[in-house]
Order: sequence, then structure tokens, then C-alpha cells
Amino acid sequence: MTKQIQRLRQEAARWFMRMRGAEPDHPDRGRFEAWLMSDPAHVSEYSAYSAIWEDFDSAAKLESLAQAMERKKAERLEQRTRLGKAMTHGLLGMMIVLGSGLFGYKMWREWETQPVLQTASSTGIGEIGRQTLDDGTALILNADTSVNITYYRNKRMVALNRGEVIFDVARDPERPFIVDSGHARITVLGTRFAVNRLADLVRVSVDHGRVRVEAQDNSGKTRFEPVILSDGEVAEVGLEESPQRIRRSANDAFAFQGGTLVFEQATLGEIAETLSRYRKVPVRAEAGALKNARITAIVQSRDIEKFLKILPHIAPVSMQESGGETTLIGRKR
Repeated sequence: MTKQIQRLRQEAARWFMRMRGAEPDHPDRGRFEAWLMSDPAHVSEYSAYSAIWEDFDSAAKLESLAQAMERKKAERLEQRTRLGKAMTHGLLGMMIVLGSGLFGYKMWREWETQPVLQTASSTGIGEIGRQTLDDGTALILNADTSVNITYYRNKRMVALNRGEVIFDVARDPERPFIVDSGHARITVLGTRFAVNRLADLVRVSVDHGRVRVEAQDNSGKTRFEPVILSDGEVAEVGLEESPQRIRRSANDAFAFQGGTLVFEQATLGEIAETLSRYRKVPVRAEAGALKNARITAIVQSRDIEKFLKILPHIAPVSMQESGGETTLIGRKR
């Protein structure tokens, strides 16, 4: 065991003993959560220590452990009196213990990685969906959104395939809540936040709590330095880019549940993709549309058609209807 792993396990053990059974307002709660979310290895070691503790957290198992220790003590005394044979038996015993330990660890890891809940949820064009999971976590799905949900014994995973979701996560320090949204990964313990997956960026908005935002590649490996968001903060992750905090109201992300779409310095691509969630005739942005065209507007979902009609009067854009879709074409002022 390397010194780094040993130190990490010691830290996980100290935090577990300090926070086990602690109240939500414990003075060390903030430092503990910051430590836990600062590195995925912290979450893994803390969960492993917790699982081992629970396995022995009963009178019967503690008694069994005590008996095993007594037997081990007797074996050691016998070994001291019969040194020659003890060497042989000791080596054999080490191989058995090592083999049993590796087998037990493998079985424990397999047990941990078995799903305990699997479900999927999706919404159609113009449809808002709501779902409450077994642990009390609540999801509000924006229109044309799809998620796959898998709960394990040591973590809770959501794959955001497309669209936008508000998450109100039930607190569970031993099972972090992780959202995989393509090129961004979001990790929390318990909080309320929203994730909007667009074609070329992912936007994360936090109502309250703490959220860890990381960029990841197609293989799921994290890249760049993560960003930790707290109450009212927003970050964006572009393709092949590091997470960046942005100056934007987090409340905008939660407006869709009331039928309001908020655009703040939005590109034509973002506007087209968002409107398409509510419109049977999809909206597309021309490939060469002006990327520097930024539009700020508040639109009621019931007034999307009106908004499209006035859009050419408030922004450098024209519209073209063809092939069963509406195309936004950028133009110079």
C-alpha cells in the first residue's frame, strides 16, 4: 500500500468517525462535504470504510470478530514455540488469508456494483414531466428530455441523454448523486440544481447546496480542473473545454416548470434547440449562422409562434420554412 493510499484511507476513517451520526448543522459539515467532493477517490474510500463499518456494526458480528482475534492470538503463541513449522504454516496461512482477502474484496466490489434500481423517464414535445424516486429525490423534466436512472449501493447515477432536468436530490453522504450529461459530469450529495444539455454545451445552475462540475471526454475520463458551485451559481462546460463560472441568474434555469423560457445572451443555436423542445416542427440554426449574435428574451411557452414572428425584428436573423422544419439564418445588420 502506498503512503498516499494509506493517508487517504486514514483521512476517510477520521471523517467517518467524526461525522457518523452527526447532525445536519454540525460545525464540520461544510469542511467534510468540501473534502468529499474534491476528489472521486475521497468518495470511494469513504464509501468503502462505511460499508466495512456497517458489516461489523452488530453485536453478533463483533462477537464473531472477537472470537476470531482470540483464535489468531492462540495461533501466534503456538507458532512461537514451534518456529520451524510455524514458518511453513505461516507462509501457507498468509497465502490463504491473502487469497481469501482478495476473493472477499472482489465479491464485495461485485456486490457494490450490482444495480438496486433501474428506471428511465422521458417527455414528449411540449410536455413537462415529474418523477419521485424511492429515496425521495425528485426530478422535473423539461420538454423533449430523456434520462436513464441507475442506483447502486455506493452511488446514484443519472444519464441525461438529452434535454433539461431540475434535480431535488435527497441527501445521502454514502451515495453521491452523479449526473452524466455527455461532456460534463455533475456530482452532489444533496441539493437542488438544474442541468441543461445542449448540442455544444452543458449548463449547470444551483438553487442551493454544493455541486461539483467536471468536464469529461467520450470515454468518461475527467479533464481540466473541476468547479465547485454553491447557492445561486451557474457554470457552463463547452465541448473540449474546462468548466467556467458565468455571471447569470441561477433562477432562469428553473423557470420552465412555470411555462417560461429565459434566454440571456443566447446564441441562435441555443434558441433553436430550446424552442424545438416545444414545437412539433423543429427549429434549426443554419450551420453558418452568426455565432456572435446574442439574444436576450423571456418567452412564454404558449407564445413560441409569436416569438418566432417577431424574432427577425429584434435580432439579425431571418427565417425559412422548408423540409418540415424552420431554419434560422443569421444576417448582418
